[in-house]
Amino acid sequence: MPIKWTRIDDRLIHGQVASSWLRHVGAEQIICISDRAASNPVQEQVLKMAAPGYIVHVFGVDKFIRVYKKNPIKKTTFLILTSTLDLLHLIEGGVDIKSVNFGGMRERKERTIRYNNDLCFTPEEKDALDKLVDSGIEINFQMAAYDAPTPIKEYIEQVQGKN
Repeated sequence: MPIKWTRIDDRLIHGQVASSWLRHVGAEQIICISDRAASNPVQEQVLKMAAPGYIVHVFGVDKFIRVYKKNPIKKTTFLILTSTLDLLHLIEGGVDIKSVNFGGMRERKERTIRYNNDLCFTPEEKDALDKLVDSGIEINFQMAAYDAPTPIKEYIEQVQGKN
């Protein structure tokens, strides 16, 4: 399967992704899925410069689904997106994703469900996470490539137990 790794990280490509995750995954290209980034030419250019030596594409969610259906991905791909809502939309749109690495959805005013600084959701994002987990998608929380992955529901239970 050409999609080698799927990660939710609301920062998309940043230092840790560029310096650690890309080596860990060994993909040939990165596809960023974000309506916001795809509609902002400056952000798109920054993302393309953030991973030297890699092919970087930036798509809005619906456009990626259309492209995916018409043009099979041939290069091994690191797919990165910003939220559980976008992931659910991709899967419901026919994108074949079985496993997801959850790296973080950080605090924002509208994210009222907060487990810690890196694990925050709007009610809709939390509902999407629950639907994804219930559908059998394997979602592991793992901030850094050298961290051990923990199933997201187990991680949430651990965090709740500390509060």
